Amino acid sequence: MPKVRKQFILDASKIRRAKKILGVATDTEAVNTALDILLGNAEIVDLHKKLAGRLNIKDMDQSKFGG
Repeated sequence: MPKVRKQFILDASKIRRAKKILGVATDTEAVNTALDILLGNAEIVDLHKKLAGRLNIKDMDQSKFGG
């Protein structure tokens, strides 16, 4: 994926917290990892919307779900 150089003014305490939570060493890693998580979550939400109403749990074998 192509990389671009950007300049942002960000809250230093948020970056510090993000680096600690994400276990990364640099500001760039923190921002990239946070964006990856955001984009991944958006894909999950989109998939849930597409699947909404298509799954009928009553018709499924409950033993597969620990039931």
